[in-house]
Amino acid sequence: MSLDRPSSELHRRARFVLAALFLTALMSVLPFAAPANAFQNEAMPDAAEPVANPAKAAPAAEPVADVPQQKTFLKWLIDASGPFGACVFIESFIMVALIIMSIMQIRRTVFMPPDFLSEFEGKLTARDYQGAFNTAKEDESMLARLLVVGMAKLQKGPDEALAAMGESGEDENMALEHRLSWLALIATTAPMFGLLGTVQGMVQAFDEIANSSTTPKPSELAEGIQLALVTTLEGLIVAIPAMIAYSLLRNHLIRLMFDVGRSGEDLLKRMQARPAAATSAAPTA
Repeated sequence: MSLDRPSSELHRRARFVLAALFLTALMSVLPFAAPANAFQNEAMPDAAEPVANPAKAAPAAEPVADVPQQKTFLKWLIDASGPFGACVFIESFIMVALIIMSIMQIRRTVFMPPDFLSEFEGKLTARDYQGAFNTAKEDESMLARLLVVGMAKLQKGPDEALAAMGESGEDENMALEHRLSWLALIATTAPMFGLLGTVQGMVQAFDEIANSSTTPKPSELAEGIQLALVTTLEGLIVAIPAMIAYSLLRNHLIRLMFDVGRSGEDLLKRMQARPAAATSAAPTA
């Protein structure tokens, strides 16, 4: 049995959650895709309507100041984020997927299913040790995998069985912590991408000042400053939840692994105390 093989149910749930996440993100973006100047167009008078008093109409000879082009929220966010903001955006999707998958997997009911515990203890009470071994072998929970490894080494002595179960638990814990470490990586790199965007925006603003023969307009400098602030904000928005989720999930994993190891040792000790007549009928793989 593979030590890091996830159950098919977790795979189906993960695919469902990722699909729901994608649809949610799509639905949240679509309302902002409408033009931002819709209300402005409604407020402007229709060109076909006649002017009530032509004598009071403003002369058309005066120059009209340039009106800034209205952008949709999505277009503004893309322009203000830049390439480093896109990297933070990709990291945000990976972060949400990792958090959801970890929450679904790092649960007590997944590590130590109550149905498996009651069935396994019932087999031990009935002294059906081969049946208990088969029950653990057919289950995919963390506790079952550890018990299979320990029971397979039980004939070599209790110390050998506990050592084998401890090594298997360390391998399982390493695989889960390796997945959680990606959250720590995102929490570290997201502010760095935001800092790169900050530097890029400030360089862009000062470059505008250096290459301008006259005093640059505030609107010309605002683009670089906007890039600097938006990318910093995006990096912090992604990094803070990633760090919180990593700390909480890792502490929860440590507690669950401790409970699984203690339960496995207790169940193995019950098998070690079996009668001598049952010792010869050791479980076979």
